[in-house]
Amino acid sequence: MKWKFPLKNQLITRIEIFALAIIGILVFLFTFVQLFNVFIAAVFVLIFFGLYMLISYITQKIIQVEEHYVLTPKHMHITRKSNNKKVTEKVFWNKIHHYKLDKFFLGGYALSNKGKHLLFFNTLKELEKFERMLKKGMKS
Repeated sequence: MKWKFPLKNQLITRIEIFALAIIGILVFLFTFVQLFNVFIAAVFVLIFFGLYMLISYITQKIIQVEEHYVLTPKHMHITRKSNNKKVTEKVFWNKIHHYKLDKFFLGGYALSNKGKHLLFFNTLKELEKFERMLKKGMKS
């Protein structure tokens, strides 16, 4: 099994959407309390979302971050790329002693004797498949 994070067509992640929703509500409430005008408050929220999307797009183009995950029956291979820098990790399943996965935000980590290994997923299907392989690999 293998996957790449983030996908080319993925502009923002679930955790960003959650944070944006909370900040958008706060911007709306503060603007409404200040001006008592729903229309202007909604316009400020749209301006905030537009600026965030523009900055996010520009940042992704400048700082090109990719993570590649390859799972085999014996180990997990992680490659992190950021512009000109490339870091690889090889983690054996039997060396992992703890893990935590978040099915809502599609992320998690695994702790091994080498340290903490962050995990990012594009879909719930990828996360569940990874969890099955991890449980199977940790047992052996």
